Amino acid sequence: MHHLRRWLSNPRMSLLFAILFIASQAAIVTTLQAGNAEALLIKLQLTFDASTFNQLLGNATAAQIQALQQHYLFDYVHPVWYGMMTLCLLSWLMTLNQLPARWNWLFIPAIVFPALDVVENTLHSPWIYLHSTASDPWVLIAGLAASIKWSLALVYLVLAIGLAVRYRLHKPQLSAA
Repeated sequence: MHHLRRWLSNPRMSLLFAILFIASQAAIVTTLQAGNAEALLIKLQLTFDASTFNQLLGNATAAQIQALQQHYLFDYVHPVWYGMMTLCLLSWLMTLNQLPARWNWLFIPAIVFPALDVVENTLHSPWIYLHSTASDPWVLIAGLAASIKWSLALVYLVLAIGLAVRYRLHKPQLSAA
């Protein structure tokens, strides 16, 4: 684990995956905006029952359906970019703050939330491509996956900000150690 953490903590790796994440996010947002589907996607992600999901999808315009379908061109690989960015940034900030190996457990949820995005995409895409109709309990599972994914992403954002602030405040002590 030590060698992996050292490899991931390279700031260039964080930058590379941040650039890939931003480009991918921009492509997703642009695609969704073209069909006015941004709000609809969030509603679908945070829906927990098939009836509501099918109603939302049934009320969508053709442009929204097309935008939702096209966004998967980017969204299937998107978890790789933000997952690697999260791992690299977290590793870099942990190294800068000289956190010992006992904190390496923080990497586990950083792997889990991109995996949950894959689960969500895998469940949603057949419904959005209109190959099948959403059904329970699968909508509940997809909604939980999306909710946990967003919650963990928020936790990691707060953690990254906290580690950056900690480093900034304690930089002289950390540099001397």
